[in-house]
Amino acid sequence: MSMDKELENKVDETISDLKKVWSIVRNRNPFIAFSTGKDSLLVAALLYEAVAPERPICLYSHHPLEFQCYLDYLETLRERFDIHVVEPFLGYFELMDRGIGFLTLKDPWCVPMLVGTGILEWFQRRGVASPQHCFMFRGMSGGEFSHKWHTKIEIYDRLNLPTMNPILGFTTEEILEVLRHRYQIPLNPIYEHMSRTYCICCYTSDQKRQAYGKKHHPDVCRKYYGQIEEMIFDSGLIHKTAVNEKYKTKEEKLERHGFVHWNRIKEQNIVGAVKQKMPPDGLCYHIRDETWIDTKHFLPVEGRWKREGNKIIFWNVPEGKCDCLIKRMLNCLDCGFCMVQCFPSRHFNRETKKLELTNCLKCGQCVNLKFCKGWKHRFWRRIIVEK
Repeated sequence: MSMDKELENKVDETISDLKKVWSIVRNRNPFIAFSTGKDSLLVAALLYEAVAPERPICLYSHHPLEFQCYLDYLETLRERFDIHVVEPFLGYFELMDRGIGFLTLKDPWCVPMLVGTGILEWFQRRGVASPQHCFMFRGMSGGEFSHKWHTKIEIYDRLNLPTMNPILGFTTEEILEVLRHRYQIPLNPIYEHMSRTYCICCYTSDQKRQAYGKKHHPDVCRKYYGQIEEMIFDSGLIHKTAVNEKYKTKEEKLERHGFVHWNRIKEQNIVGAVKQKMPPDGLCYHIRDETWIDTKHFLPVEGRWKREGNKIIFWNVPEGKCDCLIKRMLNCLDCGFCMVQCFPSRHFNRETKKLELTNCLKCGQCVNLKFCKGWKHRFWRRIIVEK
């Protein structure tokens, strides 16, 4: 059975667009963001047809909360595609142990942290100065809820990465038809149980799919939900929320995934430092816990700060910049994600599992919290109060 003419024309137009874009970006470290799902599979097939005999890299970031069958499925595709597998700096439970909050609908950190960090390291190994010197082909389709927020060519903001979404105009049915009839590529077997390539504990999956995860990975699911229960219920935090009582039950929050609607409340802020102004141009921060001090974060203002015990003193540095440096230090997870702002001076040491900063150029581009996952997502955020 062949595809109808209208769909064939849509495919041919997409291939033509891919050829044009490839001719522009082929020297900018291009890759396909490959998830083993149907959308990225179609993007790979289309791009391979468009640029043959070239074989663009299909970059797959695998983390421990994904099903083993994804890796098994990848092995069946290696003859067809040039597949590279990368791994995140830290796993989900490692990040949780360091203080990050559970996943919510508010700017979820799973994709940048569990997928993005491995990709960032791949960029560094290729010697690029910034993610903007690379190019990603991404499987964002018309079947995605968020596709209306995307354009065919855009900057993927989470990684500061130029991106093409070539199949935005394709429906799920069209994607399956093209894969089946034009390319004859079998789907990831997980589709026999799920409609998407979810992770074991993905908060966007329904109860049926959660039951599948709990059946095949009971220990992981028990630990996953146990941590969330501890943070919301065992801490007593649930009683301080302003929501209706019927939304405060364990059934609502855990079994129905009500935790994904969690909004940060003031009780999640704890005092990390007390700020005191020292005329004429000094600022002193009394750090509550000396173990929270890590002076590597002050490289951008080297020569204009000193440490005295649990005090950090700055002079001739704008107050906003000082606050940013202290907030970053207090909430740092050593996750390595902020390297997206500064490839020359930051890298993640996989042996020590720590962020390392060296050879700072003092350009100041990092002195903001845009890419700081600790400040954005630490569950018990450490804040500054003024004396």
